[in-house]
Amino acid sequence: VLNSTYQMNTEEQTSKTLQEVAVDIERDVGTMVNYIKIIDSDNEFPNVPLLNLTTLEDEKYCIAVTTLGIIIIGYDHDQKNGLLGLRNVHGSKAPKLTHQASLVESNEKFYETIYGLLDHISPLYRSAFCNAISSRLLQLQNELNDQ
Repeated sequence: VLNSTYQMNTEEQTSKTLQEVAVDIERDVGTMVNYIKIIDSDNEFPNVPLLNLTTLEDEKYCIAVTTLGIIIIGYDHDQKNGLLGLRNVHGSKAPKLTHQASLVESNEKFYETIYGLLDHISPLYRSAFCNAISSRLLQLQNELNDQ
């Protein structure tokens, strides 16, 4: 847990890299949420990985992993309404997604990491995250004491 090494804001990101980020997200936070699963991409945005997420509070979301960061696109599993606010802007090797007014008006924002998003939407995640760090530190301390 807590060993993710992804960087979101690089224009040279490819869809494969974004897919790898989605896999990392699924793996890294799986024990700190009730449910997280990569789902089929939207036909209009095939290079944007999507995940269904249920927080420890049992709140359901659909999130997208983009070159600008992670964003909530729906408030239920498989709800992709927020994708309508994303538009392709060409001009680099990989399409870049831009944040449109419709998302700003609904107070949605891009998060640099899944941890930032979860910290914002899930108080119970914060506790689980702190517990995971504490457990890991105790494990390391015990390993040092055993040497």
